[in-house]
Amino acid sequence: MVKIYPVPEGEQVSKDYKITINGMAVEAYTARVSAIPFNTVWPGHQRPLDQTEMASFIYFGMDEPVNLMVEPLRDFSEVVVRPVSKNIEAVTEGRKISLTIEKAGQYTLELDGFHHALHIFADPIGDYDVNIQDDNTLYFGPGVHYPGIIEMKDNQTIYIDGGAVVHCSVIAENKKNIRILGNGILDNSTFQREDSSCLRCPTLATFKNCKNIEIKGIIFKDACSWTVTFFNCDNILIDNVKTIGMWRYNSDGIDFVNSANGIVRNSFLRNFDDVIVLKGLKGYDTRNVENILVEGCTLWCDWGRALEIGAETCADEYRNIIFSNCDIIHAAHMAMDIQNGDRADVHDVLFEDIRVEYSKYTLPCVYQESDEMEYPPVTSTHMPLLFNAELYCGRWSNDYLYGSNSNIRLKNIRVFLDESLPMPQIVLSGVNRDHMTKDITIEDYYVNGKKVGSVEEANIVMNEFVENVKVI
Repeated sequence: MVKIYPVPEGEQVSKDYKITINGMAVEAYTARVSAIPFNTVWPGHQRPLDQTEMASFIYFGMDEPVNLMVEPLRDFSEVVVRPVSKNIEAVTEGRKISLTIEKAGQYTLELDGFHHALHIFADPIGDYDVNIQDDNTLYFGPGVHYPGIIEMKDNQTIYIDGGAVVHCSVIAENKKNIRILGNGILDNSTFQREDSSCLRCPTLATFKNCKNIEIKGIIFKDACSWTVTFFNCDNILIDNVKTIGMWRYNSDGIDFVNSANGIVRNSFLRNFDDVIVLKGLKGYDTRNVENILVEGCTLWCDWGRALEIGAETCADEYRNIIFSNCDIIHAAHMAMDIQNGDRADVHDVLFEDIRVEYSKYTLPCVYQESDEMEYPPVTSTHMPLLFNAELYCGRWSNDYLYGSNSNIRLKNIRVFLDESLPMPQIVLSGVNRDHMTKDITIEDYYVNGKKVGSVEEANIVMNEFVENVKVI
């Protein structure tokens, strides 16, 4: 069975593609995304629209293989379906592209590079454990809704049905047993950032001092700042969530701030700043960041880092953190990162079964130094770092105390390079003998199917305050 969710009246329909699913015509939504990796510290005004472009996305439910017929309304010469690890073949006849999706998941169809991509969100069909007649359920059916700011209560569920677009900001503080569920869209585009602090923006979803949180199935769109953020929260489950339309300054994906016992799985995140990031901030820093699992996710980073610890690490410890079975289909500065800018002892971190794609179309990241500055002409191939682990005190530091990094393991890392691209770099650094980066193991690292067997071959750069690095 295939379940189609029509675009409701009042929402903009994409003019870039004609699409059918198993022969049924489907309209695509539009989402504004970043066109260039051109960023600055928040300058007191909105990001210029000429730094952005429109992308398209569709979403539907499936419990059987589906055939998509896509006809782009522009000429193209190259087609890529990502993640490339899914091995989805696109068959082209003229302008028509046919592809078959065997399993629910998230994919992108890209023509001659990443611009104006089609994002495909294929949800598993299944019932949510929700009674929409219950007084503790806030239900939004198909159509467009403008509830404004929603302050959640204990034991409350927000249910956004397929075909619904809800323009709002969700806030919960000192609450427990709260859920946001459904196949619909939670849209933040009517909210504006008016403060230099991203923490005070009424963004898509903010949780402070909450316990037992579940977010499942939702599409988050166009955050005015950080998308979904947890401050001093415990017992968090995020499943099959999608983020898209993140083009504004500091539109991180999912931020765990001094939070513990969190799971993010089976989700797609495209963000203009760090995608999944574990932070520690003053005011919450009596709480460690621990027991975090990120698995089965597909990540597109338009600026910053895809999988990151830091840069703010105000906590005594970061520990028991696992990033597993993820596809990084586009990176910006770095694919994986431990940017330890404060006092934290970061240890027992595993990056396992991570696949990283490098495209010849990737653009270099540039800081915009003034409103008049334009993005410069591209003169060379940009290669984001594959992995970085560092200690420092700098712009984003708050403790002004050095921490340490230890017992970091990268296992079964698979890199896919476009033809002629060079080997990506790994950078490791410490600051002194009391504050080191050490005990780093890279096991079963492959680049285009060839195993990397040594520190030299892995293109690792490190300073004198790094020790016990193994490539096996």
